[in-house]
Amino acid sequence: MTSEALASDDDNADPVQVGDLIAGEFLTEDVLGRGGSGVVYSARRKTNGERVALKVIFAEHCHSRQIFGRYKREAAILQRIGGEHIVRFFDFVEHDGLLAIALERVEGTSLERVLGSPIELQRAVSLSLQICRGLEAAHEAGVIHRDLKPANVIVEAFTVGERARILDFGLAKVVHGEHLVTGLTERDMIFGTPEYMAPEQARGDEVDARCDVYALGVILYEMVTGSVPFKGRSPLATMTAQLTEDIEPPRSRAPTRDIPPALEAVILRALNKEADGRYQTAKELGDALEAALERRVISVNFHDAEDAAVSDTELALRRSQVHAAKGLLEDAEKLAASKAAKSVKPAPTSSRDGGRAWFWPVVTVAAILACVGIGVLLGLRGF
Repeated sequence: MTSEALASDDDNADPVQVGDLIAGEFLTEDVLGRGGSGVVYSARRKTNGERVALKVIFAEHCHSRQIFGRYKREAAILQRIGGEHIVRFFDFVEHDGLLAIALERVEGTSLERVLGSPIELQRAVSLSLQICRGLEAAHEAGVIHRDLKPANVIVEAFTVGERARILDFGLAKVVHGEHLVTGLTERDMIFGTPEYMAPEQARGDEVDARCDVYALGVILYEMVTGSVPFKGRSPLATMTAQLTEDIEPPRSRAPTRDIPPALEAVILRALNKEADGRYQTAKELGDALEAALERRVISVNFHDAEDAAVSDTELALRRSQVHAAKGLLEDAEKLAASKAAKSVKPAPTSSRDGGRAWFWPVVTVAAILACVGIGVLLGLRGF
């Protein structure tokens, strides 16, 4: 975890000082960052000198059931999940009435900071795929993040390239089979960040892993266009937009970015307002992104594809493209019908004249349908 994981605009006094020994175990060395509920310190474990990021909660919040629950639950959650794309949890301790969590010290830059400049499309997809893998690990452990956003993703230099790591599962909800554990929230309270919040989350409904799929869709949208889909004047305005407004397609939002239609189709499906209309898992989203990245050309004849047992991901991409073309097809049919109606004459005509009456509308429909088919096929070019 780095100092960029937390905001730096809080005026509360630091809960502990640099040089303090916390719980007889961790020696604080520096302040990495401050947020609304606590401070993150660079620290070392006394027994072996291991460097950690130590999150310590502000004293005035230690008697708050919600804040206490957040930190305690974060520790319990992080013990259940692991993987190279999640910041590792080390320990949860109490010190003089304070709460602290020791996490892996990650040397990197927050994705929020990375987004300060344009990101190449391939890099955006690569980072998204890595975030997908981190979410897969969490979801397999029954953990939902519920507050996935660029500030909660650290990008660190790796042996080859870079690695994205997800942090701060403090707002997560743990699912034990059919039992939903929602002790973190009070009744009717909503947690999350409005710009990255799925519609069902904004409504205060029960959520599942698909809200994380939506949040990652927003992050990917932001990476390829330079802005989030919705940004209102207030959190409430943003949440209202998440519920009621249509998302502007990425290619329309950023026409100079040359975003491939295949990638746009993936993003728009991830951002479907209905959870059932999205990718149902982070793995499905990752598979779709890989399909777009690999420049697969996908036919629109999904009856043949289903007979050939083509993957659900490819079928989903096909249907996305067909859906996008649906409006144009309907317009073509209306145009043809209009032309045919105008060509009808009240008086009987010869077979030769009658042929002329329907010939050109049919040719028009055929030409438009052909163009749509070719457009859908070519529109799925890779990047």
